[in-house]
Amino acid sequence: MNLVSPKIARLTLCVCFTLVPAVLQAQNQAAAPSQSPGAKPGPSAGQPKFTDQQMQEIILKLRERIGNAADQVFGRIQKEENGLHISFTYLRKPDRLDPSTYGSKDDIAQWRASIEQMKEKENLLEKLYANADEDLGNALTQQKINQAIAEQIKNELLKTFPWNTIKKRNELMRDYIAEHDELLTFYEKNWGSWKSGPDAGTPTFDDKQLAATYRTLKEKINTTGLQLEDQYKVLVQ
Repeated sequence: MNLVSPKIARLTLCVCFTLVPAVLQAQNQAAAPSQSPGAKPGPSAGQPKFTDQQMQEIILKLRERIGNAADQVFGRIQKEENGLHISFTYLRKPDRLDPSTYGSKDDIAQWRASIEQMKEKENLLEKLYANADEDLGNALTQQKINQAIAEQIKNELLKTFPWNTIKKRNELMRDYIAEHDELLTFYEKNWGSWKSGPDAGTPTFDDKQLAATYRTLKEKINTTGLQLEDQYKVLVQ
């Protein structure tokens, strides 16, 4: 599942095909020497720094370098997004919310370790987004792109991020992870207090209070999970 990058990739191409030529053309015209009134023009007076053919070659090379820089930064974000989404889909399986599918407390420990890994992935992803400005600037510099052009390109590319959606997704993911951790703690503290229900995913509890607590935890997780799925749908548009 491709997250974020399809939209960013399209807009990256738009930036390359619109902003880059415009900036270079402006710089090229600015390179042409100005003349004072009455001055006799020299052999190269009023001529741009580069010919149209040279400009096209420069633009093509610049687009390639911008693409390399964008792939370096966006590619890592994409990789971490995919990894986190895979973990999320595992937790969305109904079995994770049915204590009857856990054979022993060792199973709880294993899933708690998975939850911790998921938390680390979320923290890393949030850090990558927070550092995207600096990382993209450095990547463009490494591609030996003129600093003035690189700054404009960086700003335009960063605008392609759906920041509001990313922020909301991050908040929901933190809640989702915490809610699963809370459910595992409930399983651990009340191990053996449930029985398999008549239908899959419907355990029964003799203690009404435990049954109510379980339902509340399950409903919270499902609600947050649905909200997360909505945010992911926006990210892949």
